[in-house]
Amino acid sequence: MIKRLALLFLVVLAVALSGCGNDRLGGDAQANAEESPVPGSELVEKAEANTNPMPPVKSTETFVAQSAARRSSLTGFTRARSSMTLVSEESGRVHKVKVDVGDTLGKHGLFAELDTTFIELDLAGNRADQQRLKSDLEYSKKEMERYKSLVKNQNAAQSTLDNNVRAYQTALQQLRGKQIEERVLMERMKRFSLLGPVGWKVVTRYIEPGEWITKGEKVAELGRYDVLLVPFALTSEEYRALKELGDTVNLRLTDSNKIIKAVVLRVSPGFDSQTRKINVDLEIAEGDIEFRGGIRTELTIDLPDPGGAVIVPKSALVKAYEEYFLMTPGGERVRVVLLGSADDNMRRVTSPDVHSGDSYLLNP
Repeated sequence: MIKRLALLFLVVLAVALSGCGNDRLGGDAQANAEESPVPGSELVEKAEANTNPMPPVKSTETFVAQSAARRSSLTGFTRARSSMTLVSEESGRVHKVKVDVGDTLGKHGLFAELDTTFIELDLAGNRADQQRLKSDLEYSKKEMERYKSLVKNQNAAQSTLDNNVRAYQTALQQLRGKQIEERVLMERMKRFSLLGPVGWKVVTRYIEPGEWITKGEKVAELGRYDVLLVPFALTSEEYRALKELGDTVNLRLTDSNKIIKAVVLRVSPGFDSQTRKINVDLEIAEGDIEFRGGIRTELTIDLPDPGGAVIVPKSALVKAYEEYFLMTPGGERVRVVLLGSADDNMRRVTSPDVHSGDSYLLNP
């Protein structure tokens, strides 16, 4: 009986002790609940600050923020360096056309030939007249010399000598006139061959063999394509930026994604009254390009960013709380807004507290 009472006492004591332990655990849990931070409270911010501290400074190397550029892309198409309209200086029937559209004029620049039958006949008649006049001139000269001797010896009248001198002078002047006429006919003969600049290409052909053309009629359109021209219309701001690039600029071939060199050939001193832009011509003299018209090219010009954005190295940006910061050499954070990427692993950022020329840590 005593053993049973003792056993019952031990069981009651164990139950009592177990209940006291649960109260203590419950109290600790309640205390922990009271101390746990509520979302949005200062405790949350302190907790997050403890869990997401700013990384320690890795290096004291600094960089200088540079002003970001706003990229302007302009499109232009290649065309002939020079062009001209070939016009006939004589009327006649087309005898031969030596080249066709797309062909290059040879070393003599011959495009076409006109029929020279009638001009050759005129030239032959002129030369026959010259032979006759030369014969008359020789006879008049002999007569003049003979009458000079007779007059000197007083065997002939002075008037007869004067008539012979006049006949000689008349024959001489007629001969000179025919010689000038021959030169004119020879020059006209050359113009029966329609010539253009050597090395130029035929863009348009207007005549066919056997066709009759008149003086002043267009026969072909020619272009110089060994050098290409790319015209652009630039604003004043773009023109100033182009001048800073120097005389040589890079053009990107849009279709083949190649880069070629071009030089500034000429700049119009005026401007287009409608677009208010300046006309600038770029020249392509060499490069991996098909020298023809109509090739799309792209000119890229970097302009100052009107919003005051700067470019910084990617390594200088510190990300925390889904925001970006720069670190000053003194260890202060400067919040910035990331705008995008730039060349050479750089980033475009903006902030009212960040300006071009400011120094920041390169690897914070």
